[in-house]
Amino acid sequence: MKFTLPDIKVPRLSFTLPSLFSRKKTGCVGIALEDGGLRYAEVRRSGRGVEVKKAGFIELDSGFIERGKIIVKDQVEMQLASEIKDRGLKGKKAVLSVSGSSVFIRKVSLPPVPEREVRELLEIELESTVHVPFPRPYFDYCKLEAQGIQTDAAEEEEFQDQYLVIAAPGDMIDEYIDLFKLLNIELTAVEIEPLALYRVLEKTGLCEEDDHFMFVQLRIHDVNVSFFHGDIPEFVRNISIDLANYKITNDERSMDSHSVFRYMEERGMLGGFAGDLVRELERVLSFYEFNISKNGERVQKIYLTGDFPGIEEMVSILSGRIEHAEVVPFPIEHIEYELIVENVQAYTVPIGLSMRG
Repeated sequence: MKFTLPDIKVPRLSFTLPSLFSRKKTGCVGIALEDGGLRYAEVRRSGRGVEVKKAGFIELDSGFIERGKIIVKDQVEMQLASEIKDRGLKGKKAVLSVSGSSVFIRKVSLPPVPEREVRELLEIELESTVHVPFPRPYFDYCKLEAQGIQTDAAEEEEFQDQYLVIAAPGDMIDEYIDLFKLLNIELTAVEIEPLALYRVLEKTGLCEEDDHFMFVQLRIHDVNVSFFHGDIPEFVRNISIDLANYKITNDERSMDSHSVFRYMEERGMLGGFAGDLVRELERVLSFYEFNISKNGERVQKIYLTGDFPGIEEMVSILSGRIEHAEVVPFPIEHIEYELIVENVQAYTVPIGLSMRG
């Protein structure tokens, strides 16, 4: 079973924009709007690999975007407009990611009902039973396997249909739509980052149906983690990292990731960062094992990726400290990028978004 998101018309927009937009398998730019700027990539599939046609990063002033929320819309638009034109992105179709810090994932059980009634029932569940941590959520869903449950009224099991529900703040998505309309970029879909990463991983042929694995997206200002069972994202968590803990000043926070990494390395702070990261990862690994996965199944492999120049070094450090799971770099051998980008690990999300087309 492949987890795909259906076309849903506004105003019940979830992670796919109106179906009146034509969909193509190639030619879409993948865009990730980060706190530091806009990261993009456009790819074409080539046999068993992926070829990066263009990629880059458009930097924004500090504080303009915070945890995925646009703080100063006019300034963001002004700073992006000229760069988007110069880089040939104006008029393009695009798939946009929504930050892991804004994503809500939950499995919801419903009695068997006709497909046309599912969305309405899920809306009722989200409003009444399931606590969504933001108002006016946009959501999408995927039907999973039926599940037997024990009822109070009878000794025998009743089977219910199970749905994976993914939600994001509607206000945030509306801001994204408005911004990119002003920038003359046609959004065809909004997707969560873990699904974009899975699409890249799947191209390697390494995915197995019963695998339990974890993506760790290392970035300078935060870390996103996501857990998968096969092709199903089961749990996401954003880990905030306060760089002040590593004696980095406000001015230094605005440095690019490579400079910050070297700064931490030269001043002997990388070990402290790694130790804090290990503690946080062990915490979410334990939570997943005892609260999310069935029968306490453990994560078998951890893939590291993201805008962090020391991925290989962090793999080495984490491998010696995390038990029960193999820590490896996110596989990029099948990505052809030549001299377009220096650190392709920083572009795995927009690459996966572009592959959606």
